[in-house]
Amino acid sequence: MTTVLRNPWFAILVPALVGFGAAVYGIRAFERYDLVLFIGVPILVSFLSAFCTSYRREVAYGRAYGRAVASQLVLGLMILLVAMDGLICLLMALPLAMLTSLIGALVGIAAGASFSKGAGTLVPLLAVVMFPGLVAFEGRTPFSPPLRQVVTSVEIDAPIARVWDVVVAFPRITAEPAWIFKAGIACPIEARIEGVGKGAIRYCTFSTGDFVEPITQWDAPHLLAFDVTSSPAPTEEFSPYEHVDAAHLHGHLRSERGQFRLIEKDGKVILEGTTWYRHEMAPQWYWGRVSETIIHEIHQRVLDHIKEVAEEAGSNVGPN
Repeated sequence: MTTVLRNPWFAILVPALVGFGAAVYGIRAFERYDLVLFIGVPILVSFLSAFCTSYRREVAYGRAYGRAVASQLVLGLMILLVAMDGLICLLMALPLAMLTSLIGALVGIAAGASFSKGAGTLVPLLAVVMFPGLVAFEGRTPFSPPLRQVVTSVEIDAPIARVWDVVVAFPRITAEPAWIFKAGIACPIEARIEGVGKGAIRYCTFSTGDFVEPITQWDAPHLLAFDVTSSPAPTEEFSPYEHVDAAHLHGHLRSERGQFRLIEKDGKVILEGTTWYRHEMAPQWYWGRVSETIIHEIHQRVLDHIKEVAEEAGSNVGPN
């Protein structure tokens, strides 16, 4: 038994399989992306890996942590191969998994070494047996994510009326996409509108589909506000398969409303784009930073395009 547990492949593959089972159970049964999935599973996997590595002996922390990280990577590969998620989302979750693995590996070393002292025999077994109960408990616990706000602005050297016209409906964006969009994040393409004034329907087209945006405030040329009644998937997943239908692509990141505010200042226009949204992934302190970064990049691509179109329209107007 000692030889088997200490085997590097056992210490990497078996914890990964346990973690995979826990992840499948949490996502398939409850469609939740919460603390148990993003913190509990990495801690469990790294704990079991470090426990096996240090079973009845003392080992360096770096050695145990290295195997724990390898086990996490194997877990990610399993998730990718069964089309439960795509590469871009796994890479976004990787830093959090590496951080929580520090804790799991530390506890695993302590538990593994304690066997030589006649203690800690039931710790790994209890961890594995109790984990499904923790997943079920969190899965049935109501969760109301907070409303988040992201604001991005740009200065435009053009008349406010011209900027307003471009804001309402802008032509196709031809600029080279930033790396984040090439990696699979939904990329804004163009916007069109049906109708004029409050009640008109604006369609903002992304690489994954259309945002449907009924206009709620039309204060030309200063404020255009809208609700979001329909939105496409936030990412195009990289995967060995043609299509990955991960649960988090459906409603776990929801844009609820947005607005464009135009402010005249020193003969120029300050254009502010604002999005109000919710995301149902925990921990909020981690995924909130990720989602805010992505939304800022989306805002910046749109605002820079509006700036370019409005300023170029002015430069093309010749003398009478």
